[in-house]
Amino acid sequence: MKTTKTVLCLLLVCMGFTARSQQLKKGTYYRTASDGTIEVSDCCDNGKLTITFKNTDGTENTRELKSVQGTDGLYLHVGDGFFYFIAESDGYLERYIFNGNFNYATADPADYYEILSQDQSLVNSKKSSAELRRNMLESGKEKFYFPRLLCKYAKAPAEERFQIEKPYKGISSFGKKDFVHIERVDKNIIDVTIGVRIKMFAKSQGATKSFYRHHLNPNLFIYYGTPTYWGRSTPDEYLYFGADGQHYIYDEGQKTIFLFGDDKKKKYSDQEITENEFKAKDDIEQKFKDQREIFMNSWVDKPKMPTAAMNDDAIKAEALKALQKHAKEKGWKENFTDLVITSGSWSDVITTSYIGRIVEVAAKATWPDGHCTFQYFDLMSMHENGEYGNTLFHYATGNQYDTDCE
Repeated sequence: MKTTKTVLCLLLVCMGFTARSQQLKKGTYYRTASDGTIEVSDCCDNGKLTITFKNTDGTENTRELKSVQGTDGLYLHVGDGFFYFIAESDGYLERYIFNGNFNYATADPADYYEILSQDQSLVNSKKSSAELRRNMLESGKEKFYFPRLLCKYAKAPAEERFQIEKPYKGISSFGKKDFVHIERVDKNIIDVTIGVRIKMFAKSQGATKSFYRHHLNPNLFIYYGTPTYWGRSTPDEYLYFGADGQHYIYDEGQKTIFLFGDDKKKKYSDQEITENEFKAKDDIEQKFKDQREIFMNSWVDKPKMPTAAMNDDAIKAEALKALQKHAKEKGWKENFTDLVITSGSWSDVITTSYIGRIVEVAAKATWPDGHCTFQYFDLMSMHENGEYGNTLFHYATGNQYDTDCE
């Protein structure tokens, strides 16, 4: 269950995002914002980082940071009324401090910034530019919200589910047909235009919007209508790339969908549009938002197993059996011991190859080192010979969270 990073060949992307020569390691780090130092004493086993601030007056304080789920090279410490990130950058580390509670909807922008490095000469050369940016943040002339870091450091999948410079055919909930064009800005930002492409001038007639990859789901991109408050409120639109070549843009305000996909899919029926509209609403408003809430809560206390939305002992027993079988086949280390059904009803899946229905569960597991987790899964029952079978199969893997073992 590891996600590997896609190596992009675009020069801008390779220079700006894949060349992180400064990797966190034990030792002394010098700071642009202080004559004191930071000592990294424990890095980075089990996604944890221990640092000690050594101040010029002789005082010290030690903090523990944790790797942010779904990101690469980003660590977070949540304190009482403040939080800060340490990020691996190109040749050095960056540290951003935010006042307020760690919350997507209400957190204030960063008001502190500094550069860290074990190379003192590099720190000296960066002091002026780092101090300028810190002053910009403190004065409010630059507004930098923490979800930008989550997007920048989000892990990209080994293979993207979309192609750039490809005219996708699509249709809206209102029946309007149009083309979708996707261009990559960097590994985690894409520009999406709905409209007719003018080949002669290599551009599109239509509004272009920038969508940002979300760290909790590498195939989900989000769009905010107010760039100056990017990440402080609920996204205006969600763009999800499906594994089956069928994708959608879901409008949060209008609760509508624009469905588009591969050229092989020439058109979508009214039934497909309606089904996918409800599916998108369920995925975003229930599954994704619930997972995001669990992620936020995980920085305060370990999240607890969700409550059951459906109670059926037969389904639970078959689901646990299916997950244990899947884990054994994949060579996973954890042992699934219990689960709850988190979807209140079955969701139908209809393709040209098969018909099935899906139920979502949250499964608890114990690990060889003694810690416990729970994880979301979608399990499928196939429709054969005029009815749905009782046997369940693994269909999709969701997010995993540390939890108490009791």
